[in-house]
Amino acid sequence: MKKTIIIFSFFIAASLAVHAQADSSGTNYRFYPEVNVYFNPNTKTYSWFDQNRSSWTTGIQLPLSMKVKDENTFNTIRYEGTDVWSANADHIKIYGAPPAPAMPKTTNKAPEKPLPPPAK
Repeated sequence: MKKTIIIFSFFIAASLAVHAQADSSGTNYRFYPEVNVYFNPNTKTYSWFDQNRSSWTTGIQLPLSMKVKDENTFNTIRYEGTDVWSANADHIKIYGAPPAPAMPKTTNKAPEKPLPPPAK
């Protein structure tokens, strides 16, 4: 009986260790959909899509043109690895996309005639 309890205890301990390992893998990234930016709290780095380079960039500071309005409002994304942006299309579908830049209005109306120069 004592041997059975010891073996049973061993299997329970082993299964708990495997479960703990599965839960501890990966990083909880913060995703800010309003600017399409990821933040890794472990390394204190941001990842964003650089339009000029047409690629994802990681750094300790965001470019001046990007601003997270409320750093306390984010979506947590658990991801194994450092290329969390590889699933960016899915994250945008789930959490929303940044507002699109204002598009110029189009019209079928003919352009107005220019005003005559002011009289002297």
